[in-house]
Amino acid sequence: MNEDVIYSFLVSSNPYVEMFKQSMPLVIAAVLLYLHYQRRISALETILYAFSMEAYTMLSVGPTFTATFFVGIVFMLEQGHRLVTGRLEIQRRYLLLLLLPALSNVVIFLLVQLYKDPFYYPPGKQGAFYLRPVYFYVKTYLPLFAIGAKLVQEREVLSFEMFTRIMKRIARYSFVIVALQVISIYVFRSVSMGEVLGLQHRYLIEQSGSFLKLRVQALFGEPKVYSAFISLCVPLFMRDREYRLAALCVLMGMLTVSQTFWINMLAALFTYLVFGHLHSARSKILSTIGLVIGVFMVVAACKEYFIKLYAQNQQSGIYQLVLKRSVYRYDTQFWEKDNVFLGMPLQRDMELPVVDFFRDEPYLLLSGYGAGNSTFIPARYFFGQLNYEYRLNGVGGHNLNMRWFYILAEFGIFSLICFFIVLTRTYPGISLFESSYFAFVWVCFFFSQIDLFLIITALVCAYKKTDTDGAVPG
Repeated sequence: MNEDVIYSFLVSSNPYVEMFKQSMPLVIAAVLLYLHYQRRISALETILYAFSMEAYTMLSVGPTFTATFFVGIVFMLEQGHRLVTGRLEIQRRYLLLLLLPALSNVVIFLLVQLYKDPFYYPPGKQGAFYLRPVYFYVKTYLPLFAIGAKLVQEREVLSFEMFTRIMKRIARYSFVIVALQVISIYVFRSVSMGEVLGLQHRYLIEQSGSFLKLRVQALFGEPKVYSAFISLCVPLFMRDREYRLAALCVLMGMLTVSQTFWINMLAALFTYLVFGHLHSARSKILSTIGLVIGVFMVVAACKEYFIKLYAQNQQSGIYQLVLKRSVYRYDTQFWEKDNVFLGMPLQRDMELPVVDFFRDEPYLLLSGYGAGNSTFIPARYFFGQLNYEYRLNGVGGHNLNMRWFYILAEFGIFSLICFFIVLTRTYPGISLFESSYFAFVWVCFFFSQIDLFLIITALVCAYKKTDTDGAVPG
């Protein structure tokens, strides 16, 4: 597909609307950072509010240049200054996580030079194979650690209750934004107004006149991101017996038309009702993941039944809302190639090519293919997909929503184990609800791109509010 066509698919047809959307990330980041350094909002509020407004992005520069990115960069510079001036101490376990990408890349470079080079280098791009990991480390990896360090420095106020209040506050505001988005499209019939309020141009192109076809997202970056966020809010509302708001969360999750929402809700049921009595968060995480995969395998075994059920009821709005995307993932009539792994239907343009690559090169499971080096997976694995031409030209990267698999693919299995061990540590005496919620976030992280929420909850559950340990993660 032509690059100009794809770009026009992503941006608003109204140049003034697009100018507004691309200017907002800097405005939002500047306002939030000003309020933070004036001590009017905490670091936790700053970063969560920024994340909740990622619908606005500087797309002409890159899709990841959002308010969250700019806030993360400022926090990284601040923590770098603290480190240089001797005011920041990094605990050994977090230092290990900081070094893992470098260790992974050393291994992959040795494998390429001494054993086998399975990668594809577009003309003039071979040098980028060694530079992309550095770019990834500075742009993506270090800011996440800086955010973690910043949060722990405010641990006198950091608590699960504080996190709960902020999450619920953002959820309430998001309901209002969704209502305004629906009104703008179905009452005022104004696409431009909907885009100003955060709706993405590419999803508005796909939707028809039916209310059930509008994929809501509030001000979050994607409908699937909003669905992940809103699923994390459901247990918090349920705990506080705010059942109407919990039901509203479920409704919002349905309107995102994201299958991830239903998977997360299933994970919540298993984590709290089946394994909630377990005290170990790690046991809850692994048990829930195992049970969810078991459900996937049962569904995969019965996929023909669900495909026929949808075919008989595809005119029903509810069936389209719940089953359409699932049927598309499982159906191989047109795609022919089987994309089911452990019962899970992998996305044909995202996870499946990477799985096929690792099947052919299993030794790379040790090191991954290197941070940021997904661009160099041979283009043949993407044949038939819309991004095939991009792969041939070495344009762009390849993001994976399934984040356990993402860590495995980028950094290798040893790194995944280290991340799991270090980031599942909880303080003694943590309540069963908090432990279950932490496990729930980890399970959602298996299927969703919620890196920020994992880091936040990992720190909230690792440090008590009264913890006086001076060492913080870098």
